[in-house]
Amino acid sequence: MLRFIHISDTHIGSSTDFYLYGRNTCNNAKNMIAFLNNDLPFTPDFVLHTGDVTNTPDEESAQLAAQVMSELKYPVYYVCGNHDGRSTLRQYLMQQPPTEDYLFYDFTLDDFHFLVLDTRSDIDPQGYVSHNQLTWLAEKLETSAARSVCLIVHHLPLKIYIDWHDKDMRIMNDDELFAVLRPYRERLRGVFFGHIHRAFTGFRDGILCASAPSTFMQFHAYPELKKASFDTTTQPGYSIVSLTHSETFVAYHTIQEKR
Repeated sequence: MLRFIHISDTHIGSSTDFYLYGRNTCNNAKNMIAFLNNDLPFTPDFVLHTGDVTNTPDEESAQLAAQVMSELKYPVYYVCGNHDGRSTLRQYLMQQPPTEDYLFYDFTLDDFHFLVLDTRSDIDPQGYVSHNQLTWLAEKLETSAARSVCLIVHHLPLKIYIDWHDKDMRIMNDDELFAVLRPYRERLRGVFFGHIHRAFTGFRDGILCASAPSTFMQFHAYPELKKASFDTTTQPGYSIVSLTHSETFVAYHTIQEKR
C-alpha cells in the first residue's frame, strides 16, 4: 500500500503577519506542518500540495512559503494553483530553473504513476488543460508501465452542481480531459485536486475525484450557492489517501486552528 497526505490552498502571503479573511495563513500552515511531523501515527510516502501554495505570485510569498514548507519531514510534490506563479513556484519550492512555461510533470513510486497537470488558465479562477498537456497526458497513459496511475490537478475536474463552483472553479474543457482519461479508468486510482477549499469526493465516468480541504479556510458548498461564501466554523484540514492497485481510500481530517 502507498499512502500520502493531501493538502491544499495554504495561501501563504509575503509576511508572517499576513491575514486573509481574518486568518493568519502562515500560522495555519505551520500548525498543519507541526501536526504532520509530530502527530501522525504512521509515516506517509510523501505530501501532495494541490496548489495555491501562495496567495500572490510574488517572490516574497514564494520565499516564505518555501521556508515554511521546508519544515516538513516528508517529500513534497507541488501543483501550480491559480494564485501561484509558475516561475516562483519552480525556483523557490521545487528548486528548478525559473520559467513561466506550463508546470506539468510525472513521477513513479511503488508501481504508481502520478501525472501532474497545470490547469491555471487566462480566465481566473476557471481552469483549463492546454492542448499540448492533453497530448502529453495521452502519451503518458498509453506508454506507462505502472500498474496504477493517478492524475493531479488544481481546479475542479467535474460538475458538482453548486452554481458558482461549476461556473467559476471548474476545468472548463473537462470533457476533453475525461475523453483522454476514460479508456484508462480501470487503472486510474483517482483524480486529486484542490481549489474549492472543501473536502469532496465524487465520481465521473467511474473515476474517483477527491479534493483536500484548505489548511486555513473552507468554502460553503450547497446547490443554491451563487458566489463564494466562507465557512468560519469548519477547521483547517488535510486528507490521508491510501492506495492499493485495486482500491483507493480517502479519509478527511481537521485539526484545531491556532491563531
